[in-house]
Amino acid sequence: MLHETYEPVIGLEVHCQLQTEAKLFSPEAAAYGAPPNTHVDPVSLGHPGTLPVLNEAAVAHTLRMGLATHCEIAEQSFFARKHYFYPDLPKGYQTSQFDTPLCFGGYLEIDAGPEDDASEETPRKRIGITRIHLEEDAGKSIHDQSASHTLLDYNRCGVPLIEMVSEPDLRSPREAYRYLHKVRQLVRWLGISDGNMEEGSLRCDANVSVRPKGQTGFGTRTELKNLNSIRNVERALEYEINRQIVARERGEAVQQQTLLWDADAQRTRTMRTKEAAHDYRYMPDPDLPPIVVPRERIETLREALPEMPDARRTRFMSSLGLPAYDAEVLTEERALADYFEEALSSLFKRTKGGDTKAQAKEVANFVMSDVLRTLNETDYTPETLPVTPRRLAQLVYLRLEDKVSSSGAQEVFELMLENTDDSAGKIADENNLIQISDRGSIEPVAESVLDDNPDNVSSYLDGKDGLLGFFIGQVMQRMDGSPNPQLVRDVLSEKLDARAESA
Repeated sequence: MLHETYEPVIGLEVHCQLQTEAKLFSPEAAAYGAPPNTHVDPVSLGHPGTLPVLNEAAVAHTLRMGLATHCEIAEQSFFARKHYFYPDLPKGYQTSQFDTPLCFGGYLEIDAGPEDDASEETPRKRIGITRIHLEEDAGKSIHDQSASHTLLDYNRCGVPLIEMVSEPDLRSPREAYRYLHKVRQLVRWLGISDGNMEEGSLRCDANVSVRPKGQTGFGTRTELKNLNSIRNVERALEYEINRQIVARERGEAVQQQTLLWDADAQRTRTMRTKEAAHDYRYMPDPDLPPIVVPRERIETLREALPEMPDARRTRFMSSLGLPAYDAEVLTEERALADYFEEALSSLFKRTKGGDTKAQAKEVANFVMSDVLRTLNETDYTPETLPVTPRRLAQLVYLRLEDKVSSSGAQEVFELMLENTDDSAGKIADENNLIQISDRGSIEPVAESVLDDNPDNVSSYLDGKDGLLGFFIGQVMQRMDGSPNPQLVRDVLSEKLDARAESA
């Protein structure tokens, strides 16, 4: 628990690999997962005489992220050589951006309430974004395959990265968690990265210090590295904040240093003392001209941006009447939100009116239960799921019309995964799952069940109300097809009430 008299000050540096076919300065493939040292070429290996050629798609991805986070776009942006020892960069320096990032001065908004399920009334907090700049990734050092050697995989050398630096506006590990979650959601929503922290597509360094509450100056900060999940970012910050508070309470100085997070031991350990910024020795890259983005290009990219997750969540709540939790779940991934809206649109074409909010809620229930469960348990995506939005709308319509029961609808959904051609109605009919809602068919069966069980009828009339479930089960067993359980209940209740009156 954080000490009540102290306040943490947190800033995050997020590195995100961009999804491009080629590397930042060469045509070599940038795909993840190839055998070691197979996605390399003379440029990424730093061979003498090679010259970089900038990947335009990487620039466009960076601009999309900048526009989505309300950044200013630089009229001219320059690359620099960052001379700092990287054992896994063969050319001896990293090509990055220093004093002229592509994007700067933006912000992200996160939920500031105590709970994670936001509503329209949940307070929001704006986290400033200092800069988003473009750079190349380094290779990967592998330490656990040899007791005496470090192995190097250069596949990652030259893969395009954006580095997104926040202002020190975060005041708790939970806020940092929400901010990083929002960044991950946004890069996936824009289609510029898969945001997979386990594979290194999204990496985060955290800078943190503590100060007495009410103080405006910053304390001595430490930098946390080796954070391979959003949850570990939160845990590492919790540990480090408490460590710094304890040190201050004991009168010990907090040293500026870089720390590694040991996820197994759930503690930090020293990696190195932190060099000052000038030790990186940036110099303009003579082989790369400035990036000049015409205003027309910026506006074209801005107009092509999709509706952002927060705006879509708000619309789902205000226009469709969905609860905050539902809207949050449905907008976590853009493909899932698209699936939901397409299914709802298809359902509206069938119903041609009625209670649209109730229909939206019913579709949301199916997506959050059957669809999400299937996506989590299989390799399907919303785009490849055999139960397409149109087919899901067919099933929801059957449920709304009370033609299938709740359990019957689940069974139909499972059958639709296997039978990709037939409609929900046909599958329900062929598998005897269409509910019988004809009172005339149910009444004689209900009457015979009561006649065959006089002792149970007497017990029910004497106050044993639980026997109604027995009678319902008997009717369901005796009928061909799938009778509507609610109608069976109503018919039995009426007949039992009639017998009570005549007794």
